[in-house]
Amino acid sequence: MQRLIDSYKKSGNLHHAYFLVGDTESVFSDLKSFLENEVGINTTGNPDFWHGKYNTLNIEGARVIAESQDRKDFSDGRKVFIIQADFITEEAQNSLLKVFEEPTAGTHFFIISPQDNLLPTLRSRMQVISQKSIKSIKSKVLEMGIADRLEKVKEITDAIGDEDATKQDAITLLNQIESELYEAGVEKNHKALEICELTRVSLYDRGAPVKMILENLVLSV
Repeated sequence: MQRLIDSYKKSGNLHHAYFLVGDTESVFSDLKSFLENEVGINTTGNPDFWHGKYNTLNIEGARVIAESQDRKDFSDGRKVFIIQADFITEEAQNSLLKVFEEPTAGTHFFIISPQDNLLPTLRSRMQVISQKSIKSIKSKVLEMGIADRLEKVKEITDAIGDEDATKQDAITLLNQIESELYEAGVEKNHKALEICELTRVSLYDRGAPVKMILENLVLSV
């Protein structure tokens, strides 16, 4: 976030689109403070300020955003959209891509996500700012026995079912395993890393059976 603040203080301008990666609640709080205190944008009672929070942003939500940014502003010609999402489907990203390719003058988008998971075509049209990485699993997963690995999966998926966690916690486990595999050697673990890649794709599917996918992962690596 400091990079965004410094850039704005130096130029006095905002880019039309930013991708902010980090803890979504913390980033949103910092961004809101920046917009209010540095840019002078009122974030309450302002029809030209829009904030949407999603576990998964699908194409319907992306279309609503696209339609909203087409509308005439109510004030000084500047509109701000903050999209706070754990996941953005590929269809939604492609829909937003059309908006970002030909942005409406004076419109600024901020996508906040806990991980860098945008399509390259969309990401290339945004300024990317990464914060600290999200929390990791304390114990090394690859050092756990099978029973402990399955218990960790159960812990995560039970929490998701109780709405005490989100699919992002499943991604955190995947990220941890992938990181450990890289540390242990890419050549030696190339097959396991391929399984991680397939797991990531599967987890992004709507309605993905998270428990089954994670169990397959921890039993296969």
